[in-house]
Amino acid sequence: MTERRKAIIAGAGVGGLTAGIALQRAGWQVKIFEAAPMLRTGGTGLSIMANAMAALNSIGADGPVEQAGQVIRKFYFKKPGGKLISRIPINEIGEQLGHPNISIQRPLLLRALAQQLAPDTLVTSMRCSGYTNHANGVTVSFEDGSTHEADLLIGADGFNSVIRRQMLGDTPIRHPGYIAWLAVTPFSHPVMTEGYVAHYWGRGKRFGVCSVGNGHVYWWGTCNQKNASPDDYSVSKQDVLDAYAGWAPEVCAAIEATPEDIIFKIHARDRQPVEQFCDGHVALLGDAAHPMLTSLGQGAAQSIEDAVILAERLATTPDLRTALEEYQAYRHPRANEMVNSARFMSGIEQVESGIACWLRDWYIRLTPKNNMRKKNLNILSFNSTMGKK
Repeated sequence: MTERRKAIIAGAGVGGLTAGIALQRAGWQVKIFEAAPMLRTGGTGLSIMANAMAALNSIGADGPVEQAGQVIRKFYFKKPGGKLISRIPINEIGEQLGHPNISIQRPLLLRALAQQLAPDTLVTSMRCSGYTNHANGVTVSFEDGSTHEADLLIGADGFNSVIRRQMLGDTPIRHPGYIAWLAVTPFSHPVMTEGYVAHYWGRGKRFGVCSVGNGHVYWWGTCNQKNASPDDYSVSKQDVLDAYAGWAPEVCAAIEATPEDIIFKIHARDRQPVEQFCDGHVALLGDAAHPMLTSLGQGAAQSIEDAVILAERLATTPDLRTALEEYQAYRHPRANEMVNSARFMSGIEQVESGIACWLRDWYIRLTPKNNMRKKNLNILSFNSTMGKK
């Protein structure tokens, strides 16, 4: 009997958990090592778009995710006061692709993925510190001094990945010059029907509200602050209220309904795209490979695509290093396109001059619906290496 191959995954985020599911269903032994003492139980929300749901469906993992989230049924771009700029036919696109677009609370997403792993897969409070490649495998080191052997190490350890740093060195962080406030809170408003998502575009500011189900809303607000200290994560609810004073009633009401201590503050950042995702018996995925801004809602989706494609190549190509080369060659063009597209879109969204904002809104309003649909179909379609969609 052939011994099952072993994989170690550093990081129990969206990409790491998905990779664990995909590899186990392909017959691998998997251990996921998470630096934190438990899966995240707090936090904000995110989108799992149709391409990610298609990828999850290909490994039979989409059901619990859809049940834990809210299908996006209406998607609007609006002016600060609530006047419509344009509507994206997101529900129709999902129906055309055969997979829904989902808004979900991050802890519920992690739980929906983790429950699909084999028992005892996840090990917490274990931070990976590095790796050593060998001819037939890899030795993974941990901060507690222990080491573990495997055929494969997957670096799914996020933006500040230790695995990436060893593989690629220190790659510069790009700061586009704005902050974001984020929260999930119980909230209801007549405007916010089931599956409602809206992005409100102002001058150097944006606000988003997303129905995530169970009477909760995920909201976020961005604000240009080019000189903001990247180490300042303090939050003043009054600052948020002041930033969006006079905006649509549902925007102000969502902020008012949120306790200050559950509002997060982040500094927008990404990195310059790279083409190397692999080194010997080591592969990067998700933010460790291609951190991106949130403007396309594709960060988590691209990490899910990574995980599924990686498992596909490992299942169909006997030589591991060749499989990793195929994964890298297949994934870096699409993932890096998303990094650059998100940054480009972010620049358009965060413009401050009145003329630039008018031109932006005018362009979005007058773009033919077929053109808008085509652009979104390209983003929201999942193409596996097995020829499936």
